[in-house]
Amino acid sequence: MVDIGTATISTTRTVSGTADPRVTVHAGRDAALAAVDAIPSDAVCSAYQRADFLRAWVGQSPHEPVFVSLRPANAGPVLLPLERTQSGNLAYPGERHANGNFPVGRAEDLAALADLGESRIVSALRAAGLGADAIVLERQLAECGGVANPFVFSRSHVSPNPALSLPLEGGFDAVLKRHSSKRRRKRFRGQERRLAEMGGYRFVPLVDANDINRTLDRFSELKAKHFQLAGIHDVFADPHVRGFFKDLFAAGLNETPPSRELKTIEVGGVPIAIIGCTVHDGCLTVEFGTYATEYSEIGPGDMLFFLAIREAAERGLDLFSFGIGDEPYKRGWCEIEALQSDTVIALTLRGRAVASAKVARGVLVRTIKSNKFLWTAVKQIRKRIAILR
Repeated sequence: MVDIGTATISTTRTVSGTADPRVTVHAGRDAALAAVDAIPSDAVCSAYQRADFLRAWVGQSPHEPVFVSLRPANAGPVLLPLERTQSGNLAYPGERHANGNFPVGRAEDLAALADLGESRIVSALRAAGLGADAIVLERQLAECGGVANPFVFSRSHVSPNPALSLPLEGGFDAVLKRHSSKRRRKRFRGQERRLAEMGGYRFVPLVDANDINRTLDRFSELKAKHFQLAGIHDVFADPHVRGFFKDLFAAGLNETPPSRELKTIEVGGVPIAIIGCTVHDGCLTVEFGTYATEYSEIGPGDMLFFLAIREAAERGLDLFSFGIGDEPYKRGWCEIEALQSDTVIALTLRGRAVASAKVARGVLVRTIKSNKFLWTAVKQIRKRIAILR
C-alpha cells in the first residue's frame, strides 16, 4: 500500500449554506475509505466505482482521494469519487484503467440529483472549495441500470474511443453463426493442432488465488514488450498500478461468484496469453490482455478470446465487452458500439482553459482515429518521438 498520509490529512466536511444539493467532501485516504464503507448495498454504480475497485485503488495510489457526496433536498447522497491528478485537477480514480465511469448512489437519489440540472450541480461544486481548477470526468456511461448519469450534461462531449461489445444471446453456436462460424472453427482447430505439436495447452478460465500474483507479473512482463514495440507509454509500469491489480483480483476472487477473473492459455505451465476480466451485471468486460510474441504465428490472443467468449456464453452471461478502444481484433467480433461522454466542470477561470483544451484534444483524437490513413501515420510517428507516447 502506498502511504499518502504524509501528503494529506483525512477530513470530512460538509459545505455550509443553503445550496441544493448539499456537498460533503471526504478528503484523504481514511475519509475516502469511510465513504466507500457507507455505500448502500442497493447502490447503482459501474464496475469502476464498485467498492472493491475503489478500495484497491485508494489503497495503492499515490494520488490524494477527494470524494464528494452531493445530497439533494429530500433525497439521499450521491457519491462522486475523485482524486487529485498530477496536473492538480480532479478526476475519477483509476487513471486509464477506469473505463465506463458513473457516480454511486441509489437509483432514486441519482434521479433526484439529475433533476436539479447542470447549473445547480456545478454551482454547488464550485462553492465546495475543492482546491482545483477543474473536475475532469472522462469515459462516462450515459446511464447505468436504466438510471441517467447526472454528470452527463447537454454540453458534454463524446469520448474519443468507443466501447465495443458482443451480445451472447442464443449461446455460443448462435454467436458463431453471426461471425463466420466455419472460418473461426477451422482457425481454432488449426491453433489447437499447432499447440499439440508443442506438447499441448491448457485453458485456465479462472486463475486461482495462489497464482494471481505470478500471472499478473507475467502479464506485466509480456505487455511491456508490446508497448515498447508499439512505441506506447506502458500504463501498467507504475508500482501502484501493479499493486492495485493484484489487490483487486485477489478481492474479486473472494466474492461469490467472482467479480474479477484472470484467464490464460498455458503451455508447459507458463501463460502464453492472458486476459483480465470484470464480471458485473451480466456483462464480462476484458480490462486488459496480452500474449507472448514468440507464439504470434499461432495467434494465442485470438485463441484465448475464442475460448473466453465460449465460456461466457456457456455460463449464461448476457454480454462480452472488449472494453474501451477500437482495434481490428475487437471489430471482428463486435456487434455493439457504445459511445461514452466526457464532462469538464470548470471551477476557476483557469479551469475554463482546461475545459477548452480537453474538448479540443478529444475532437482531434477522435478525428485522427476515425481516419485510417491519419491513425496509421500517427502510430508510426509515435514510435519515434517519446513525448507523443
